[in-house]
Amino acid sequence: MCDEIDDSFLFLVKSDKKLAFQIIFDGYWTLLYKQALKKVQCKDAAKDLVQDTFLTLWDKIDSFDKEVSILAYLYGILRNKTLKLYEKNEVRAKYAISVATKDAQLDIHSQDALLEKELSGIINNEIANMPPRMREIYLKKRDNDISIREIATDLSLSEQTIKNQLQTAYQRLRASVQNYASSPAR
Repeated sequence: MCDEIDDSFLFLVKSDKKLAFQIIFDGYWTLLYKQALKKVQCKDAAKDLVQDTFLTLWDKIDSFDKEVSILAYLYGILRNKTLKLYEKNEVRAKYAISVATKDAQLDIHSQDALLEKELSGIINNEIANMPPRMREIYLKKRDNDISIREIATDLSLSEQTIKNQLQTAYQRLRASVQNYASSPAR
């Protein structure tokens, strides 16, 4: 059958290109489809590959080499189209993975920003609830990075009082953050 189609094809190409193409299309479509389906495991993709194969044949029908079997030529085109499809799918998969990874990173950054905002609120709330003198001492140390000696001099208090107040402030803050970290609502 293949030799008959090949002979008819070569003869008809010169006289009736459309008829020659129709004979090849009718004679080989099913064989090519089965081959494509084995390779891609998807009916629609297999049909698309076969259609693309025949489009390529149509574009090159006038320059077809008589020495080459038409079926072998079509299988070669189909193989190349299948490989290109695999390459495209690989690129798409890599892109999808990279997008998913970026989305996950954005989610992590969003969670980090939310966590930072929540912790900042807890710390600021605890600072606001400190006794006025303790809050004043803590803020001078935190915001101005003033030494204990300078704070003591500025407020006319002993250095030990400043140390005690800071120690108590740090303990309160630590306890508030630990309560937040262990709360089930988080």
